[in-house]
Amino acid sequence: MSLSLGDPESIGGYALVDRLGSGGMGIVYLGRSDSGRQVAVKVVHAPYAQDEEFRARFRQEVAAARRVSGAFTAPVVDADPDAEQPWMATLYVPGRTLSDTVAKGGPLRGRELRILALGLVEALTDIHRVGMVHRDLKPSNVLMAEDGPRVIDFGISHAVDNEALTVTGRLIGTPPFMSPEQFAAPREVTGASDIFSLGSVLVYAASGNRPFDGSSPYLTGYQVMYEEPDLDGVAEPLRSIAERCLDKDPAARPGLAELRRMLRELPDSAASDVPTVPVTSVVPGVSGSAETRRQDFRTRPVVPGPAADGGRTETVGTRAGHGRRRRRVLLGLAAALAVTGVSIAAVRAGLHRDDASPSPTVSVSPSPTTSAPAATVTPPPKHVQWDYQVGGAYAPAAGVRVVSRDHDSEPAPGVYSICNINAFQAQEGAERDWGSDLLLRDAKGSVVYDKEWGEAILDIRTAAKRQRIAARLNTWIDECATKGYKAVEPDNYDVFTRFPKYLKADQAEALMKLLSAHAHDKGLAIAQKNTAELVSDRASVGLDFALVEECAEYNECGEYAEAFGNNVLVIEYTAKGMAQACSGWGSTLSIVRRDQSVVPKGASGYVHRTC
Repeated sequence: MSLSLGDPESIGGYALVDRLGSGGMGIVYLGRSDSGRQVAVKVVHAPYAQDEEFRARFRQEVAAARRVSGAFTAPVVDADPDAEQPWMATLYVPGRTLSDTVAKGGPLRGRELRILALGLVEALTDIHRVGMVHRDLKPSNVLMAEDGPRVIDFGISHAVDNEALTVTGRLIGTPPFMSPEQFAAPREVTGASDIFSLGSVLVYAASGNRPFDGSSPYLTGYQVMYEEPDLDGVAEPLRSIAERCLDKDPAARPGLAELRRMLRELPDSAASDVPTVPVTSVVPGVSGSAETRRQDFRTRPVVPGPAADGGRTETVGTRAGHGRRRRRVLLGLAAALAVTGVSIAAVRAGLHRDDASPSPTVSVSPSPTTSAPAATVTPPPKHVQWDYQVGGAYAPAAGVRVVSRDHDSEPAPGVYSICNINAFQAQEGAERDWGSDLLLRDAKGSVVYDKEWGEAILDIRTAAKRQRIAARLNTWIDECATKGYKAVEPDNYDVFTRFPKYLKADQAEALMKLLSAHAHDKGLAIAQKNTAELVSDRASVGLDFALVEECAEYNECGEYAEAFGNNVLVIEYTAKGMAQACSGWGSTLSIVRRDQSVVPKGASGYVHRTC
């Protein structure tokens, strides 16, 4: 992707010619030295450069990466971890990540899989040889170069004889690819932990699915620690090898030398006995990106709940929520992991600009189904005081310039008003308002429900059904426009992440495209509600701004800020999340803290705070 306004022209003597991606610790640029050598330059985001723990972790990454050399790693060529904005340059490796490769081309087979497996073993051998443990081996940290894989990103690696960074007591990692000991005893991990992660990566490469894949980080961590891996789709002999790598006991896992001998037996041609299973699709990253890649699974298998009385299939939701019906992490599973003294933090950051000006007015084209002239759509102003009132309307406080309310309420006078609609689920008790065939059903014909909120899930799997669902939702959008709202907020866009057994990301996007086209026809801007998995597609879907819950609590604000040019409205529900939001994004994004039930002012439990 091309450079953005405000990007530097050069860093450390390297001319920056392109963006490779953003995430993790910062932004990665394609740089070029005076001699023409291409490098990948990682630059830490300014707010995180001021965090001493974060800066120490970056110094550690630079030191670790400099110690490692080998054919299957990306060598460091230059770095300045003590600069005002720390940076590191590694040799540029053209190629997609393993996560992108599987997403676009499906699972690897035959020689391709064999080369990957043996290349990763060699890379880990080089890493372990200098006394290092990588600790974050995952598909998005593996680049698929023409001559074999490259292991990148040593951001959380550490020397086995050194104490891990635990200033805040957080464990940093990617739960589906972490080892049990990373949860139970993070300071005591050895090279055997990387063997466990290697097993998970190879299962993903061979099947397209992760061996541990819960509906929340806590549930995934519980599976890693206590449950058997899901190896469906992995053929022999790799299946048996993966089973040994994924042993809960570090001492029972094979060493790298033994692994190399076993992996040499993998066939050069595709095996004929590979089980056929659906491949989990992921959000592709930027082609050619390096260190900032992160895996974004669009569908995540969950453990479905048992069929409930009354012909209902109920499934537990995840953290991603929606207003007063916000989903909470399963407390029992959280407690199970809390016993280990571990909390999971996904370290991700995005673009942080200093643009606090109001949003420009933009023109959008009408829906292909209408001949009406293009409507004028105005997104909400950026970096302003705002309020989230979907649980009940009340007079906004002085200085508030943006308010979101339920579509049954009137817009707030004198401010930019956003209209919230429940777009992908039927309101509790409103099943009869929808055609019977528009309610999602399981194999037995029972309606699939969101257990926590008692809401039937809408069946968005076919174009015909999406058109009918959109037709009804568009009547609500019409009402929003008639009342004088300026924008619409379709809720539950993330439904596919909670019901991956039935729904896919492209189906949710297809419905959202219909809604965005209609909203624009009516002169309304349209928000992306949560759903960090799909921020890279926001322009093609037609989404104008983001309205997100707890992005600071879950380290996601940067992704939304980059994708939407800082036009992001943030709701935090805890003091901790609010403090993180204000310190990291208070000068850039619009932030409010509300109570978890978003009750109206004057009601018991009401909370409203700004930075």
